[in-house]
Amino acid sequence: MTGAQPDVRGRIDAVWERLSPAERRVAAMVRHDPELLLLGTSAQLAAESGTSKATVSRLVRSLGFQDAAEVRQELMSARGSGLPWAAEDAAHVDQRAVESRNLDAAFASLARADRPRLARRVMRARRVLVFGERGAHPVALQLRAQLAQVRPDVRIGPAPGQRLGEEVADLDRRDLVVVVTVRRHAAGVDRLVRHCVASGADVVVLGDPTAAVIAAPAATTVLCPVDSPSAFDSLAAMFAVVAAIANDVYEAAGPAGRAHVDAVAAAYDTLGELAGS
Repeated sequence: MTGAQPDVRGRIDAVWERLSPAERRVAAMVRHDPELLLLGTSAQLAAESGTSKATVSRLVRSLGFQDAAEVRQELMSARGSGLPWAAEDAAHVDQRAVESRNLDAAFASLARADRPRLARRVMRARRVLVFGERGAHPVALQLRAQLAQVRPDVRIGPAPGQRLGEEVADLDRRDLVVVVTVRRHAAGVDRLVRHCVASGADVVVLGDPTAAVIAAPAATTVLCPVDSPSAFDSLAAMFAVVAAIANDVYEAAGPAGRAHVDAVAAAYDTLGELAGS
């Protein structure tokens, strides 16, 4: 595997003998979990290692980077490849603390998107199209399923056996499109965002931080970290944001939304689709 995380470990091994005792304390922590350089600040890393910000800065330069920003960029590029990678001794990393940071960042991004206004936009749209491929597909399915409880004409794309062009050919300013995308993004998702924006549709991108460039043309972007000390990404924060958006839409829908929920429940009963119906 050729990710930047293992490369950081290799860089530490190469310069270990030249490091000062204080730099080795920081380096030992980073070698154990390179994402400390991605998720934390220099001040936090210095505090955890019992050193100083200056020591962290010297270590970064010893590893061949200009500054901490360059380290984060390289680590983000590697994470953006989506290749499974686990921190050494990952079982001893506090997964809950990582998830807590992910949730805090995701909900801060959602707040910046103006949650009440976003909910009203979803309700006002003629139809809502939700797109998500590869790892993003389960998230897109969940968002579609929840929104469909509250309002009519919520679609998932591309439908089985269909291509994206068939789904977006007649978009216009009355429509709202949610593009869900997670690192190792499906080819062409950037073109999909640009096409939907050009159609006049209201476009929302829900993704992890590596989707920021893809999302640039969209009216709204909500970025949810998916970092995990284990081999595979965690979509917990993304699913939590989906639930929050759906609940916001339910509140914004008022009596019409509750009537739609009742109609869906009645249809379930009529068709006997759910256990206990």
